[in-house]
Amino acid sequence: MKALGKGSVASIVQIGLAIAWVVLWVALGGVILGAAGYGLVQLGIAQGWVDPTILTGGEGQVTIGGGNGDYDLTYDNPGGATWPVVVPALVIGAVFIVGALIIVGRLRRLFESFTSGEPFRRENATHLRVIWITMLVMEIARYLIMASVAALFAAVGLPPGASANFEVNIDLSTWLSIAILIVLAEVFREGARMKEEQELTI
Repeated sequence: MKALGKGSVASIVQIGLAIAWVVLWVALGGVILGAAGYGLVQLGIAQGWVDPTILTGGEGQVTIGGGNGDYDLTYDNPGGATWPVVVPALVIGAVFIVGALIIVGRLRRLFESFTSGEPFRRENATHLRVIWITMLVMEIARYLIMASVAALFAAVGLPPGASANFEVNIDLSTWLSIAILIVLAEVFREGARMKEEQELTI
């Protein structure tokens, strides 16, 4: 099977990227709904409708309405959903899903040109540049979020039953991928320039 053009490996990858694009949007929607739902729970706790133990664990009761129209829901929850746990998790999820959306979106445009048989377009160098910059931002964000969460837990303490591991692991494969993409972006930029010069000469 040929690498470029219609019916090629590039076209198969393009289909996979389209599926990943949809899955990532669904995941982002899930994070947004989760954040909205958690906000409603916090509002319910503030209004006295929801027992705060729903987030810290144990038995409790959710009451909606007033007078004889109360709606009661009892629960027995192991806990672990307090805001120092949930909010950083939602932030981490949002940052990495948005980063993945940017990367997959640029890869889709890149593979569109591969499928059309025109790999050395000037915009492909831009796509690769955006991808490595996004990867760099995501990797730096990982360290910053980890440091912020560690500082948060140091200030407010770990929630009951929660555990945290803040070992800094430098992912050499990610940094190597970024370096390779920097080089590839320049290769594509130079290839596009040479192609344009060749077309002008002809």
